[in-house]
Amino acid sequence: MRIASVESIPLRLPVKTPLVESGGVFSEFNHVLVKLRADNGCIGLGEVEAYPSFERHGVETPEGIVAVLRDYLFPCVVDSTPFSITEIWQRMDAAVTGYLRVKAAIDIALHDLVATHLGVPVYDLLGGRQRDHYVVEGVGYGISIDEPDRVAAVAKAAVDRGYRQLELKAGDACAVRDVERLAAVREAIGPDIPIKIDFNGFYDTKTAIRLIRQMEPLGVTWIEQPAQYWDLEGLAMIRNAVETVIVVDESVETPQDMMRVARAGAADAVHVKPTIKGGLTTARRIAAVADAAGIAVVPGTSAPSGVGIAAAQAFIASTPVLSGGCHGSPLDVLVEDIVTEPIPQDSVVVFIGDKPGLGIELNEDAVQRYRTS
Repeated sequence: MRIASVESIPLRLPVKTPLVESGGVFSEFNHVLVKLRADNGCIGLGEVEAYPSFERHGVETPEGIVAVLRDYLFPCVVDSTPFSITEIWQRMDAAVTGYLRVKAAIDIALHDLVATHLGVPVYDLLGGRQRDHYVVEGVGYGISIDEPDRVAAVAKAAVDRGYRQLELKAGDACAVRDVERLAAVREAIGPDIPIKIDFNGFYDTKTAIRLIRQMEPLGVTWIEQPAQYWDLEGLAMIRNAVETVIVVDESVETPQDMMRVARAGAADAVHVKPTIKGGLTTARRIAAVADAAGIAVVPGTSAPSGVGIAAAQAFIASTPVLSGGCHGSPLDVLVEDIVTEPIPQDSVVVFIGDKPGLGIELNEDAVQRYRTS
């Protein structure tokens, strides 16, 4: 089996309600699908979680992603056997440095293609299934920054629908408002639901420490990226000054980044997103370094369609030890998903199936509706 043709499909995916975080507002998601077709007719799918992404460095526009795929990465893939994932990675890294979220789409599509050809789920290529379900961290891709009473109402409605783990976005021009939001949420939902608060690297070190100390009596389980991605010293200071688990996300894009975080003592846990951090290949390498360093692995995605969430499910199913939940249905945010059997909206637990490959099929009508030129 060899890869006979490749295709990139840029999309503009509208959302039901804009997501507001510290860096800006997401009113749509402009992802790029990657489709690899083998000479035996098998297809492998991947997804670049693309622009806009305010807090990450080096993020390309959809036009840039298509150009990188066309000019640098697809030539590394065409006429290759999809089983040669390591060799294809060597070619991609020689062709262009970085672009891990773009290379991730190819990596995921290669895994999907191989597993589909063999008639097994992708997680079987990764060592087999360790779990068949996970708890959803809701709501959507995190509860937006808003007035405290509105955030509390969203959280209360989510808990009433069955959610048992919540994520709040933080990073306000008036810092005390983040504490007020958490206080309002706790009053609305009670003391028992675990909450993760994502700072997205918004605050300076001293402000982050002060806010986390004010939040701790209200009940917060995880704080994500409380300092800028490059500020490992600041992250270490925060971690040593508070009791709450400190999670890094933007600080770790590679296994080498994971080593630097471990050496600096900058985190208790790392958020590993296969669609962002170099696909299943690189995500598993990051998780291995974290595990060796005693740093917990929190599985996740950024803001995927059903293609990206399927890749996250393969990682979740096959990773031995995980901490925390993951996003649920893209339909919690998107107007429409682009797969034929999307995860039902408001799923509070997601069960991982056993279909070959990623276990998904594109809804070609939806793809055409949201495809851009």
